[in-house]
Amino acid sequence: MATTLSEVILLPGEEVQFQIEGNAYTDSPNPLVKLIVAIFRFIGKLFGSSFRTYLVITNKRVIRVDKEKSFWVIPRNTSVRTIAKSAIREVGYAQAVRWFVFKTLYFQMQTVTENTSIAYQGSLKDVNDLVTKVSELIAL
Repeated sequence: MATTLSEVILLPGEEVQFQIEGNAYTDSPNPLVKLIVAIFRFIGKLFGSSFRTYLVITNKRVIRVDKEKSFWVIPRNTSVRTIAKSAIREVGYAQAVRWFVFKTLYFQMQTVTENTSIAYQGSLKDVNDLVTKVSELIAL
């Protein structure tokens, strides 16, 4: 699997194991908050503004990429952070349920310096596979 992110430069012998795109606009499980944020996101897209967050898991490290664009194609802010496997303390997922039917999955990772919680758009199996990949990486 190869990454489509030009910001990610792989090290010699490094291979992408998994890549996810998370919801960078909100991490709230509340359906009303999600609706309001979706409206603001739609308005932003009309004017060409976008903000995306990615996690790229390789066989050697975890890379977090935050990208912001203006006018559909003009890069505005980009942040690329490499997280060494020795810095990862915990990895897992959480599921929040609101109003009995609205479920939100979160990929969670705690490092020496920060806690990362990304609302995940995939299935429970997908997020579990991601947790497994990161767990295998830090167990080596």
